[in-house]
Amino acid sequence: MLEYDEDEMLLTLEKSMEKRSMKFSNTAKSSEPGEADAASQDLVEENKRTMESFPISDIKSEEMESSSDDSEIHSFTVIKSTQVEFPVQFHELQCNTDLKLPPSNWLQEHTMAKIPNISQRRADFSSFLMAHEFPDCIGEVDVVSDAELIKKLLKIPYNPKAHVSMMIHRIGKTLLIDDFDIYKYLLRQSEMEWLWLRKFFFEHVLQSFAQKERVLIRPNKSRDMVQSRSLLSKFLYHSICQQDGKSETEAQPRNSSMSMRRPSIMVSEVPEPTLEDQLPQSSGQAFTRNILWTFEDLRMLIGTDLPIFGGGTHPCVSLRLRDTNKPINILTGIDYWLDNLMCNVPEVLMCYHLNGIVQKYELLKTEDLPHMEDSPFSPRLIRDVAQNILSFLKNKATKEGHTYWLFKGKDDDIVKLYDLTSLCSEGGITVDGSEELPENGEGNPFTVPVGMLFYRVAKNMKASEEAHSKQATIRALLKNSLSLLDKHKYPQIVSSAHYLLSDLYMPQDIDPESPHVSDCSDEESEWSSVASSDNEDSDSEGKSEVDAVASASGSSSSTIKVSSLCLPYRNRTRSESYRPPPLQFSIEERCKVALEHVVAALEVLQHSNNTDQSSVPGSSSTGRNSPVKSKEQVGPKMAKPFQPIPMPYSPLKKENKNEDPVSTVQQSFGQEPQLTVSMFNQQYSVSSWSDKLSVLLLRKAALVYLVMAYNTFRNNKYGLSLRYIRFCLHSWYGMIRLLGLNDNELPVPSQTLSLAGDIYYMLVKAWSEITIHIEDYNMEAESQKEMLQLLESILPAQECSWLIKVPCDIEEALVLSSKVYQQALDLSGASVNTNLCKRLGNVYNELGVNYMNQASKLCNEAGVDMCGVEELWKQSATTLQNGIELFTTIGDIVNVSLLHSNWGRLLRLCAFYTVPKGSRGEFKGQERHYYNQAVKAYHKALEVIKSRKKNPEVWDLVVWEFCTTLYTIGTLLQDNPPLSQQGQEEIDREVIEVLSKALKHCDVKTPSPRQPLYQYRAAVIHMRLAGLYHNMYRLRQGDARNMRHLAELNYSKAAQQFMQLENPVDILKVQLDQAVLVQDQMQGILNQNAVAKLHCSILNLLIECQPALQIIVKPKIETCTQDAQNANISDKAVKSNLEKDITECQSNEKDEAGEVSSKDEEEMQAKLQALLGVFEKKLQTSLKALIKYQSGVKTPKKGSTNTQENELHTLKQMYSVSLNTRDLPLASHLLAAVTIIGTLLPHLSLKK
Repeated sequence: MLEYDEDEMLLTLEKSMEKRSMKFSNTAKSSEPGEADAASQDLVEENKRTMESFPISDIKSEEMESSSDDSEIHSFTVIKSTQVEFPVQFHELQCNTDLKLPPSNWLQEHTMAKIPNISQRRADFSSFLMAHEFPDCIGEVDVVSDAELIKKLLKIPYNPKAHVSMMIHRIGKTLLIDDFDIYKYLLRQSEMEWLWLRKFFFEHVLQSFAQKERVLIRPNKSRDMVQSRSLLSKFLYHSICQQDGKSETEAQPRNSSMSMRRPSIMVSEVPEPTLEDQLPQSSGQAFTRNILWTFEDLRMLIGTDLPIFGGGTHPCVSLRLRDTNKPINILTGIDYWLDNLMCNVPEVLMCYHLNGIVQKYELLKTEDLPHMEDSPFSPRLIRDVAQNILSFLKNKATKEGHTYWLFKGKDDDIVKLYDLTSLCSEGGITVDGSEELPENGEGNPFTVPVGMLFYRVAKNMKASEEAHSKQATIRALLKNSLSLLDKHKYPQIVSSAHYLLSDLYMPQDIDPESPHVSDCSDEESEWSSVASSDNEDSDSEGKSEVDAVASASGSSSSTIKVSSLCLPYRNRTRSESYRPPPLQFSIEERCKVALEHVVAALEVLQHSNNTDQSSVPGSSSTGRNSPVKSKEQVGPKMAKPFQPIPMPYSPLKKENKNEDPVSTVQQSFGQEPQLTVSMFNQQYSVSSWSDKLSVLLLRKAALVYLVMAYNTFRNNKYGLSLRYIRFCLHSWYGMIRLLGLNDNELPVPSQTLSLAGDIYYMLVKAWSEITIHIEDYNMEAESQKEMLQLLESILPAQECSWLIKVPCDIEEALVLSSKVYQQALDLSGASVNTNLCKRLGNVYNELGVNYMNQASKLCNEAGVDMCGVEELWKQSATTLQNGIELFTTIGDIVNVSLLHSNWGRLLRLCAFYTVPKGSRGEFKGQERHYYNQAVKAYHKALEVIKSRKKNPEVWDLVVWEFCTTLYTIGTLLQDNPPLSQQGQEEIDREVIEVLSKALKHCDVKTPSPRQPLYQYRAAVIHMRLAGLYHNMYRLRQGDARNMRHLAELNYSKAAQQFMQLENPVDILKVQLDQAVLVQDQMQGILNQNAVAKLHCSILNLLIECQPALQIIVKPKIETCTQDAQNANISDKAVKSNLEKDITECQSNEKDEAGEVSSKDEEEMQAKLQALLGVFEKKLQTSLKALIKYQSGVKTPKKGSTNTQENELHTLKQMYSVSLNTRDLPLASHLLAAVTIIGTLLPHLSLKK
């Protein structure tokens, strides 16, 4: 007797969940299998269909081991889903209970357990139902089937009279096994149904049997069978424990947590196959429990209806009803053992009855079932049979998408496997549904369900977290689905498969700017297909009978002996694991393939729309957004097997009496849920599934074209990239049209517009190659033509509001770039896109400079209209100001400084071209205003950037421009003083101030390309300041001594800078101006000695010009200089050497004179000759003054007379040297004279 203590029952249930092993004896008793008792078999069959529902249970059963001397049985169970409570509370029946009397709860919906109604028909082709319910198991398990079919296969060696007829389908490495009732489908159906198999069966299979009774087995529907099933049903309902006074809630079916997957937004958008397309035929009830059973190395997803009860110290038992007069045979024992093993039930409770009257209960452990006295069997043999039969099926049923028939006749000793797809095709019968059939005929009913299953498994795998590692497998599944499904009959699924393939090659979440896709080859995936040859090598050693018999059959049919199934299994499978090739493509190739699938899907949808519109009477081809009717809607409306017939409902009391009752009926009949599509975390409604898929495909096309545009942009193919951008926008606007939205409701992604701006900007930089880019833009590939036609059918290009076109000049390219950048920036919303702002600011800068250059070019033309020039100036000012505002917004101080510098340059150009050519007047008015504004702009630029450390290049540029502006203002004030507005003294002070600022910004110390320019400008500024101070000294303005000192200081600095630059003309000019300053000092001086010293100073200044003269003449006077430095050298020797050097210099000058031909050099030579003439004149004047002074000097001492005469002789000698008595070139003559004078002048007492 079983006791029912609730706490004890829960404690025992928890303990039973722990792992444990159940050991079986290895003693195999040989006994001939006998005929199953009819009543016992009926009870077993009834036991398979007892329960209907069970709630979620994620129970992992314990591993059950069968240990013997040489082998063990390993079993492991995971419940995937269940529709019943586990376990059902058991109620033990009293002895002498009459089971023929129905209980009060019989055939009623019970709250704690659901017992399947025996009158309901079992689901046909249940493996397809389970495969669609658990698509994540496909490819992971070896078999998907009914538990009864698995038991039937494993009992083949024990039951030679067994009749086997099963349909096999391969999906990856998974085999779908379904029962096939020959009597039902081939004999009771009409002649035109299952025609493809009927012809093959009657012409080939049936003729090979002498007795048709061995093949055509009718189901047992005898009265005894019905009564036994009814008795079992009443017994199970009697055994349910009633719970009075407790609130009960109906148990809802749930799934195990193992079947939960990460949701995928992309995958959820594509449709699911309809239920009628998932199954070959209409089906009945599903299983109450789906379990994942691991038996040795075999993994199986099986469905079972085994009722499981529990209570007290026995929380988990299976319940069996047995007739006392009929003992248990081997087949029944195997049934009980396998049922408990599959469901991980540790015990079986058998209730014995006599003519429906309960006699007693007997409790047996599962491990004791193989060793019952009347029905012993070997678990190891069952294991070998399972492994051998599965090895045979996997080695022979190798082609995915094919339909295989596993057949064994009654009392037959072989099992045959037919490849029906190949055999029926060879016989001229269409089996894939793609070719024409006889009138009212049907193709292979498994083709579409298998194709749908391929699609469903791929879709589920695409949504899983391991999708990135199973890309090749997903591609193979989708291609298999497309090969089996007719695109005209199933456009929704075919187009969805193409969409998933396109997303596989180009994922929706990819970054177009830096696309990265994995080339996973599914190395860690368990998905594989058997790729072994059907004819194995007969000479291989150790070949078993299983392999020998199996290899004897051809590619379309294979056989295996029943006796071979009992041989020990040694893992002799000669098949090789085949893995689909990886998606090893470049980004360009991936985009190409993705577009091919997008085009194929859009063509399918377009054909479907055209067909549906033409098939509906009175339909117009212009209704683009009208709902697309599916194939089921064409023709008369028929009841669907899996949908309830909607009944019109009208309330008795109507609130609105004016409402039309017909419209009420129409609204309540056939209403379908509204279709939506997810875009950027928002839901948008669409009118039909065709429009929904079209939206997804156009979004995918836009993404692919954007990736292609980035890829070609990186390869400097700007014309091709611009074309892809146009296709991208066309696809996007077509998607918006299908959604019924306005362009501003779903704006274009800013990435697309920003890339278009980049393309236009780079076209400006590569404008010399614009012809090549235009050719690339106009080039059309065949695939692009097809896509363009499809896009035109959705949205004509003339209705698109875009800015994409080939620019005709640089200005248009920059304008287009600024427009698309601005539009992209507007779409970015409140967040500031720093990178985009920088790019737009750069375009504004380039555009402003372009307008500036156009204005300068226009001003240089004769007869120019200044109105056009002023308009260009305004456009340049506007764009530069926009750029400054953008860079200020994002805090880019470097570019702000640069644009302020360009702004100053624009103002300088305005000031320059304000003055008419040839009418240079005073520096005042508008010209001076523009220059003052330019100074402010440059000053602002320097204030913004603050120091050279932040960006040396920009800092140096701004400083140079600022210095140039100040220098220009200073020179204009000095050369064209506005005397009508200011006094001369005020102007001089302003000139000094401006030139001093310019001099301050002359960076003569920092090594840079501009260093020589800075040095020259500094020298010129010093020279101008010296001239200004010289003039003030001459006019006696201010402190004369200070003015003279400043003039001398600036002259000397200018001379020093010109010396470093080796500029002979400016050196001569500075020294001569400085000599004039010394001459001005002589005015008013009466002391002749002081005047003589000033003349000596002039001579020294002229002698300092010796490097400049050497640059002009380039003479070789090293020897002369060394000899002249010798104080004892004779005059003759000096003259001889000088004559030699002068001859060489004259020869060199004649050679160089022949090479000077340009006009500028002629002008420079003329200026140089003038300076040399002044130089000679000043040299001779000073020498004559000194000779005159020395001649008039009176010496009081006698000894000094000789000294005075010697100095006078030296001065005369110096003067004679300064005279060009030999008609030498002036530069050569002066160089020789200065060299000699420089050696003699230090010996004069006047110098001291």
